[in-house]
Amino acid sequence: MGQQSGIKEILVAGGPVLIGMILLSIYCVALIWERYKFIQKAAGGSTEFLAKVRAAADAGKLSDAASLAKGHKGLASGVVLATLSGPTNRDERRRAAQRAAGRAVSALERGISTLGTIASVAPFIGLFGTVLGVMRAFKDLANAAGAGPGLVAIGISEALICTAAGLLVAIPAVAAFNHFNQKIARFEEELRWMIDEVLDGLVERAPR
Repeated sequence: MGQQSGIKEILVAGGPVLIGMILLSIYCVALIWERYKFIQKAAGGSTEFLAKVRAAADAGKLSDAASLAKGHKGLASGVVLATLSGPTNRDERRRAAQRAAGRAVSALERGISTLGTIASVAPFIGLFGTVLGVMRAFKDLANAAGAGPGLVAIGISEALICTAAGLLVAIPAVAAFNHFNQKIARFEEELRWMIDEVLDGLVERAPR
């Protein structure tokens, strides 16, 4: 009972801003989990897969590379197939492969900018709630005749809950934003290497 009363007091002290931060934190956690699962499924195992494709292309076994692509369930498979079966002109095939790579990267980046926005804005929302709380504390002090500084201290400590909530939302959002961006950048770099190596292998084996 006392614990429930304490939670209620915290929510009342934080006001609408704290409630908004709680809802934002729930959305942030859900978005992080959704993006984690999607990226794991769409880009998981791409390093090993692309290494096998490059090895097959270097050995001239383009049919094996295509078979590997058809058996792979990640986003990289579409880029490999576009590289192997695009237009006969090398530059046109490169552009087709790069467009496929761009679509794959865009699918991975969906929602990541939202995490960056949450990470940037959440501390300021929390600070805004704290400012409102401090203003309320001084107003209570002005209305309470003979009250000491203890009243202000209590009000300010309650107001700082909003700042803490803002940081608790922002920190995991920043960590997830950086982690996902690093994985996407590595995935994009691996695709670029694969496209270059496969196209170079096709040119070397083209009939003269």
